[in-house]
Amino acid sequence: MSFLDKLFKKGFRKSASTISSAPSVSAADKDGLSLASSIPDQYLPLWELQKQRQLLEVKISDASRVYQSMILAIDIERGLLWLDDLFPQQHVLDEGDEITLRHHRNGEQLVIRAPIVAMGSTYGASGIAILLPEFVYYAPRRNAPRFSIGHQSPLSVKIRTLGQEPSFGTLQDISTGGLRLLVAGNMLPYLRHGALLPLCEVDVSEDLHIRCRARICAFRMGRSPYRHTQISVEFIDLDDETRSNLAQFLRESQLTHTHSQYNNSQANRAYAAA
Repeated sequence: MSFLDKLFKKGFRKSASTISSAPSVSAADKDGLSLASSIPDQYLPLWELQKQRQLLEVKISDASRVYQSMILAIDIERGLLWLDDLFPQQHVLDEGDEITLRHHRNGEQLVIRAPIVAMGSTYGASGIAILLPEFVYYAPRRNAPRFSIGHQSPLSVKIRTLGQEPSFGTLQDISTGGLRLLVAGNMLPYLRHGALLPLCEVDVSEDLHIRCRARICAFRMGRSPYRHTQISVEFIDLDDETRSNLAQFLRESQLTHTHSQYNNSQANRAYAAA
């Protein structure tokens, strides 16, 4: 019996025992606190997700399709995190594949990227085991603040979804990490969370041109100021020089906007006092 075989079978029995003995959400508070006290602080977010049986978003490597799973057990002794089988069912997953777990909470997200150590199906069991990260924490979903443009934006954004002709929309807000645009009409049939956009273009100024690929982060239909699709995207391969120039442009734009607001406020006060 290989080392991995022993590790998995021993770990799986431990996981099953952990699951059966773990208190439910309605269990006595003191039992929950007792179990939590045995979990290191850096893994308490995982324990909360397991206790509440929260669904996690799962992606395999760089694939765009999104799956769901739940935490079965936290095996601190062996440094493993045990997950339920993916839903919808996934047949090509194998040991060594890297997966990304995400959970969103109040504008923050928990992200774990780790390789698969073992597949339960190999040993006549369910679930998969991944390496337990050193630290687990929630961080703001947006790493860079976005500068709001608004419905009157004169800036046009050009995007192209896979297999479709380019679409044009108006820029709503932008940051060094991505942008949000409005496209007239219904684009929902052509959009998918996490899907790659081979083309994303916008001329922010005469000297600043964004040309890169992007990934769809969110989208929804809107009715005002006209029937449109609102799309949020993340820049994928924006070069460092362009990203730095964009950051400088946004800082200067924000300062100009703040200064203009201050001057208008001062003018209004002077007019009211006259």
